[in-house]
Amino acid sequence: MKKFYKENRIFVILMGIVLVCVAIMLIMAAKYVIKSNTNNTYGNRLDGIKDVEIDKKMKSEMKKSIKDMTKVSSVTINIHGKIIYFDIDFIKDATVDEAKGVAVKCMELLEEEYKNFYDMQFLFTKSEKSDEEDKFPIIGYMKAGATTISWSNNAK
Repeated sequence: MKKFYKENRIFVILMGIVLVCVAIMLIMAAKYVIKSNTNNTYGNRLDGIKDVEIDKKMKSEMKKSIKDMTKVSSVTINIHGKIIYFDIDFIKDATVDEAKGVAVKCMELLEEEYKNFYDMQFLFTKSEKSDEEDKFPIIGYMKAGATTISWSNNAK
């Protein structure tokens, strides 16, 4: 072994350095994989949600207020992370403009701090189709802090 080392000293030293580098890279890769699997799905995007959390009472009051609006048949509100999903079903003779008006009224139910934290998605459907040119379903989306709702192409 001493003879091999004396004859190939540079090769042995370089191979030792390569082995140490490969071991360091494997350790770093393992740490990265383990760390990425243990983090929250949302990362740090939900920091501060406890300050503006929507509880069950507030959610049920919002559902009741929306259900009491004209031409609304049923309402479902789901909250996942920072997104509030409003799924609203309208009666047969509701128009696109009336549906958009309901979205604006939904926004008025929330205080400014909620509008600045949560993204909101609106899905408007009808329980029955009224004619062939019916523009439902309608999808709208409003990013947190935005002032307008972006609508799907068929809502224009």
